Amino acid sequence: MRPGTALCAALLAAAPVPATLEVLSDQLRAQVVAAHPEPPVAVAVDAPSAPLAETTAALLATRLGEAGLPAVVIGSGDDAAARARSAGARSLVRLRLDVGAEVVGAGELRSVWRNFWAGRTQPEGGPTRVLSAAVPVDRATQLLASGRGAGTGLVLDPAPLARLPVRTAALATGDLDGDARPEVAVLAGGEVVVLDGAGAVLARHSLLDLPPSAAPAREPFGTLCISDGRLLVAWARAEGALTLRLQERQLVRGPAAAAPTIGCGEWAEPATFVPGAARLLPARGPDREPLWGADARAGHRLLLLPDGTARWFQPGSEVRVLRDVGAGAALVSWRGEMRVAASTAAAAPAEDRLRLVGAGPEEPSVAVPGRILQVCAEAPGAVPALLLGVWTADGGSELRVVRGAP
Repeated sequence: MRPGTALCAALLAAAPVPATLEVLSDQLRAQVVAAHPEPPVAVAVDAPSAPLAETTAALLATRLGEAGLPAVVIGSGDDAAARARSAGARSLVRLRLDVGAEVVGAGELRSVWRNFWAGRTQPEGGPTRVLSAAVPVDRATQLLASGRGAGTGLVLDPAPLARLPVRTAALATGDLDGDARPEVAVLAGGEVVVLDGAGAVLARHSLLDLPPSAAPAREPFGTLCISDGRLLVAWARAEGALTLRLQERQLVRGPAAAAPTIGCGEWAEPATFVPGAARLLPARGPDREPLWGADARAGHRLLLLPDGTARWFQPGSEVRVLRDVGAGAALVSWRGEMRVAASTAAAAPAEDRLRLVGAGPEEPSVAVPGRILQVCAEAPGAVPALLLGVWTADGGSELRVVRGAP
């Protein structure tokens, strides 16, 4: 089984998959494989309910992976082709499910990477392969179609965006080269690595020539911020901080930066590293105590405490105390609402869980293999997404993407 397939299977294991969807996915897989698409393949499914769409998409992606075609799940929508390209896919499967006496899946397979037939034709204009399958409906599928199934509202992409041989210390996303598309910056193993939206490395910059800290943290720890086209870097194993710019696939050092910070951009607050520990200390305010981490955005403030709780300061509201929150947590704007995306406080879980905490009682969540240590917003779009830094059991890390159900 391919690694991406195994991870997707772990996601699906959270709830039994209806037999109807198993058979439907097998039929569609056979049609896709027979067309010999260029991998990776993006899968977008539209259905009467989000649980049915996300379950079918994840299952089909798993089946394609088992057949040797790496696949990634994306949300449905008119911009599916553009989002497939940004995710690094070269082919796109778009399906629409209708549920009656049968579950009917109909759609198309097309290339989204480049057009071989006319240089100026948009990628969406290339040849397509029609996909179609129908299977008698079962009760479990009817429940999913009604929205009463086991859908979580969050979907983990089956394959990692990238794998790293060392532990991640910080993570950030934002536009570094002015092309209006976000890059990914990772602090790991004494260097900063910048990747594109498909996970390919664009540039690296070593931090080993920085003056060492008098009392460096033993664990990987630091902060990254992308603001106004600049990457601000602070590392708990070095004194001072620096500014980097991405120019012609190279990270060029700029003037020294004030760091570390809580939050980023206009909401950033000064902070300092706690000597010898992977902890952050706010530079102002009454809550000056060592923290796992913190975030600030649009008048909201989030403090992550080493005891596994968090304090969420909301504009005009009392402080909200959250339980079972790990170091992997951040403020995120999710479909127009400010929420806290939070990992669990487990020290070394084989499987962590990311949940979205909002104003109401509903907390959609999704299982993630490994331990989530960093959370940040990815790219805005029709389907919101989060980027995670996940520590794995082999001593390395993965960058994982969690998307909202369509």
